[in-house]
Amino acid sequence: MVDIEKDNEIQYENNNLVTKSNILIEGNYSLTITEQKIILYLVSKVGIDDQDFAIYELPIKDFFNLLGYSGQPKYTEIRKITKNLMGKVLELKDGSKIKQFSWLSYVEYDQYNGRVKLSFDPRLKPHLLQLKKEFTSYRLKNVMDLKSGYSIRMYEILKKWQKVKQIEIDLKKLRKMTGVYNKYKEYHNFKKRVLNPSKKEINDKTDINFHFKEIKKGRKVVSICFFISKQSTLKFANGARNEIKAVERKQATEEEIWTDSLYKQINSMFERHGYTLEKNVVRGWVFRTKKVWGNKNYIEINNLVNEAFKKDGVKNHIALITFIINKKVEYIEKGLDAKQVNIRTLTYSDSNRDKEVIPEWFNEESKQSNLSDQTESGQEVQEVQQLLDDFLKNNNND
Repeated sequence: MVDIEKDNEIQYENNNLVTKSNILIEGNYSLTITEQKIILYLVSKVGIDDQDFAIYELPIKDFFNLLGYSGQPKYTEIRKITKNLMGKVLELKDGSKIKQFSWLSYVEYDQYNGRVKLSFDPRLKPHLLQLKKEFTSYRLKNVMDLKSGYSIRMYEILKKWQKVKQIEIDLKKLRKMTGVYNKYKEYHNFKKRVLNPSKKEINDKTDINFHFKEIKKGRKVVSICFFISKQSTLKFANGARNEIKAVERKQATEEEIWTDSLYKQINSMFERHGYTLEKNVVRGWVFRTKKVWGNKNYIEINNLVNEAFKKDGVKNHIALITFIINKKVEYIEKGLDAKQVNIRTLTYSDSNRDKEVIPEWFNEESKQSNLSDQTESGQEVQEVQQLLDDFLKNNNND
């Protein structure tokens, strides 16, 4: 069965803020797109009121997903990435001083538990902690979808000047800030490889828009004037809607995989007891129990089924499980504790009755006719079945 708890851990928080001092924004460094995303993810984990850096920990599987990789994570590849990153130098100009830093001071791998821990160089504290002025903030999601490291650097630089709306940057300085250094020495190559691709990506995928004008001395381009504006609300909203739809499609696919896995596991128990368990019944259980157990509902349904088959004298296990689930949902909707609905004792409590026994028609001794009798118990099971039938009509994906 799918490891549901592990698969439902938060991969990374796209709405987290990335906040850096403006000195750091304009620093000189050269990082790969992968290295930049690692650093930005870690920066997004720094709290606004944090007094010190923490050791930031995440599952290696999530680390792999964060970097946009697929397949089974390989420790050797990740170790190579972080080892290279620890050797990268960040250069900051602070007044008359030029300061050089490492980004990371510590990395630890726990192969047994599949986790990696990382920590910033403590000398970066003034540029990432307790920032009250001269800083720039943006949402992590604006850079995580960018495919070029140059686009990320251009986005950060322009985001700093968004409120001013216009900034002229010396070409030599811009080359250093984007990490180009000795590459693309001819301006037309720099424009082709850095400026134009960054403009397309940033305008298509982020919350800002920009265009630029070349400033020349004679025939030589010496600086670039950037004009920055907020992304079109409609365009950004459409992009957000498309992103939400993509996430929903992915979630629907994952839910179906987990539901299939759950069905295969519990169906074997029902078959041993002579039941025919329809997959849509399981889909109904999954659908309803989101209110009760959230992302752990697959695990809890499996536990509930196991508990039901451990109970002696139960005639209709499917009806019993459906009844318990519906009662739990009912309790949640009333603001009550669903844990009071307890299959182990076949009793539950509510505000109106101190103790109510699960209907008699679940017991082996009850007569088959009781299931259709217009007694309180008979009506109750019919209501339960009707709820299930309504769900199956509206949510039949087969």
